[in-house]
Amino acid sequence: MAWVIPGWGGSLKAEDSRRLEKALLGEASSLAEELVVDFFRLGSRGCRALQYEVVTDQEIFLPIPADSLAALLKAEVAALLPHRRRDFYFIFLRESRLAKLEERDFLHALLLYIFTHELIHMVRFMQFAACFWMVPHKRWEEERLVHTLCREVLGRLKFPRLDEVLKAFNDLYQ
Repeated sequence: MAWVIPGWGGSLKAEDSRRLEKALLGEASSLAEELVVDFFRLGSRGCRALQYEVVTDQEIFLPIPADSLAALLKAEVAALLPHRRRDFYFIFLRESRLAKLEERDFLHALLLYIFTHELIHMVRFMQFAACFWMVPHKRWEEERLVHTLCREVLGRLKFPRLDEVLKAFNDLYQ
């Protein structure tokens, strides 16, 4: 089961098929991790529990809604002892849509939002504040709550074009 971030309604050039820059992905994910860890006051154990890998639709096909920008997938890493079992996540990015955004600052802000949003989900699952396997009608409530937390985490940050990204998702989640 995947958690999906709905598509942003901005204009995208259909004929362009560039790839996302790894440096941009790294910057956005690192900053998001730092912000989420600070916001939730996660210790070193909590930081280690946030294990994920980023995959894109250029690398793997996953049946998620075509208009989505991202999805969160969960895998359980088995261990010999049940208490050592860990959750591992994949943040799936719809690279074919994201890479078409022309404005680098906007793309950077959008990726920061996506990573922050998905990391907040992971923290909530890890802290048992939410369940990954919840019923569909509860998901929308969870998405709105995570967006509110995401807005709180990112709201104090001075980052180019982030206010536009937050406004677009505010409109989406209302």
